[in-house]
Amino acid sequence: MNNMPEMLSAGRQRFLKEHLMSEIAAEAKAPRPRRRLVWLVASPLAVGALAAVTLVVPGRDHGGSAPAAPAPAAPATSASPAPTASATATPLPPRPEPTDPAGLLSRAAKAAASRPDPRAANTRFVYRREIQDGAREARHERKSWFPADGRSEGLILDPTMGDGRNPWPAPLSDRPGAPRTAGFDALTYEFVAGLPTDPQQLLQQLLSADRSKRVAGVPLTQKLSNQFAFADVQTIFQNISAPPAVAGALMEAAARIPGTSVVADEADAAGRHGVAVVGTNGTMRVSLIFDKDTGAFLGVREVLLSDLSPAGPDGLPPAGNPSPGAGNGKGYDYATAVLASAVVDHTEAEPGS
Repeated sequence: MNNMPEMLSAGRQRFLKEHLMSEIAAEAKAPRPRRRLVWLVASPLAVGALAAVTLVVPGRDHGGSAPAAPAPAAPATSASPAPTASATATPLPPRPEPTDPAGLLSRAAKAAASRPDPRAANTRFVYRREIQDGAREARHERKSWFPADGRSEGLILDPTMGDGRNPWPAPLSDRPGAPRTAGFDALTYEFVAGLPTDPQQLLQQLLSADRSKRVAGVPLTQKLSNQFAFADVQTIFQNISAPPAVAGALMEAAARIPGTSVVADEADAAGRHGVAVVGTNGTMRVSLIFDKDTGAFLGVREVLLSDLSPAGPDGLPPAGNPSPGAGNGKGYDYATAVLASAVVDHTEAEPGS
């Protein structure tokens, strides 16, 4: 008697073969226990060979022998895996340092904003020791203590002023006509600390402030308003100081005031070079100079515009050598260099004392 598989019709044999193939495919898709990496990355050709040795064709006698088993996996070794593409990729070269004025100022402003915050309390004083040179005066050192709240009297020690010891009147006081609240017409450290830290928002506040009380019988033109805005930034850096985040925003906002420019290299009274925001304050060309790496305020340089060549075709203040009369007593050239700045508890107190 013939074997049963031999009696199956060709259609039935095709059906059984297709069913078996579907079972094999289902088994291949079923989740399997995690195995060594060599199985996970096996090539499609190897998988096809494994399926082929398990295929049983109906009508053949296999004599009860077990299907061939796959070859055992190669034993694991202690060798390190091949490096990945990311591990062997060539590192990107460092980003070049900016050399253009705008890039230098932007980097300095970000560095200034990240400096430690001295956190001046409302009854404390902003201390500053600086060199002042020029304005037809001998080079000298000046110390000052400015009240953070604007209501206490400060102190200035300057040999070129009176007897060298001078009170710094409080911006906010009870004297007739004195402002009673802080603002751009009565700058205090507390007011400055509350200014926006976004440069564009700060710029809008500087340009929209009411400064009509500063002019008497003179039209307050947009050009004059822009100069007042720049003068207020100068006052803040030169006398008031500002928390780091506000200082960084002020640097960038000052560079956006119409009529200002940025100079890549300007020197303070100590000969230190930095990036500067340059504007006009009345008849003066004023440079606010900042350290290119730390963003620290180095000092200010002022020159009479009459001592300078005319402005360029863009209408911006001239850049380059500040004054042809610098250092020889001819012409007006005034510069400062901040040597120390801190927050102290009372007048005449110095950092570390």
